[in-house]
Amino acid sequence: LNAIEMGIYNHVPGDGREFVITDDTALKIYAEDGRPVHNIDLSPFFKYLPNGIEIDRFSTLHASGSVSQAVNIIEAMGGKSRLLLIDEDRSATNFMIRDANIRKIVKREPIIPFTDRVRGLYTEREVSTILVIGSSTEYLSYADTVILMDDYIARNITDKVKTLDLAECRVEETRAKWMEKRYLIPKQTYEPFIYFNYISNENTKKIILDEYNADITLLTALTSENQLNTLTYMMERLLTEQNSDRADLMEVIYKLFEDMYLNQIGEPSTSFNFKMESWFEAVRPIDVFCCVSRMRGLSFMNEK
Repeated sequence: LNAIEMGIYNHVPGDGREFVITDDTALKIYAEDGRPVHNIDLSPFFKYLPNGIEIDRFSTLHASGSVSQAVNIIEAMGGKSRLLLIDEDRSATNFMIRDANIRKIVKREPIIPFTDRVRGLYTEREVSTILVIGSSTEYLSYADTVILMDDYIARNITDKVKTLDLAECRVEETRAKWMEKRYLIPKQTYEPFIYFNYISNENTKKIILDEYNADITLLTALTSENQLNTLTYMMERLLTEQNSDRADLMEVIYKLFEDMYLNQIGEPSTSFNFKMESWFEAVRPIDVFCCVSRMRGLSFMNEK
């Protein structure tokens, strides 16, 4: 799965990755305990939350494993990802699947498991999933293709799997309402969004802009400090741009990429203490979207 994730980058002849070519919007999805969530509609994966908490405008500073994994997928959709990469070992089990017996025992369960949505993601949204498993054959009934890693050799066993007696536990759910557009809410309308005195990326895991910070540990496609420099610079540009709240966040990010890569990369930062002599390496629009979505202190509104 790591090799597939790294397949988003351009190859160098002889680097060993010649046969690993991945859609450049691929995003690895984790259960990310403790991440902040800002105004997300959880209805694709939750029917309700305890204590009457609203699911269509959910926010928290410390999300649970199942909630964070649901949010990561919802944000991946908002960031226009076309491929989800999921490792069962790094997932919340109760979010991923629910077998037939547990469905009989637990009648009121708020979570709509990922297996109940995975086909709709593909048929309705054209989003594919690559899932690494090792614990339950029930996942196999949802798969179009099954690859067995046999002593590091990949073998296609799809036809063999079709001969097995697999019970599909999925139930028919109403069509999910995915987030279509997401907008930043500025602190002051018609003024620069924020003006920073201190900007840093800390140990290549956290981006800090004064009191705002984003933990990007689990944005694992980002592999170099120079990418972090680019991402930090883009956060500063995005959050100080006067009109950043007047269009869909992804449209703003695409425009920022166009400006930076075509003609404005390295123009002076509007804030203090930003090391403009830093080297830059490319990141993706979806990386910027996921980073700003994790930033503590920001506010958002959505359209479906």
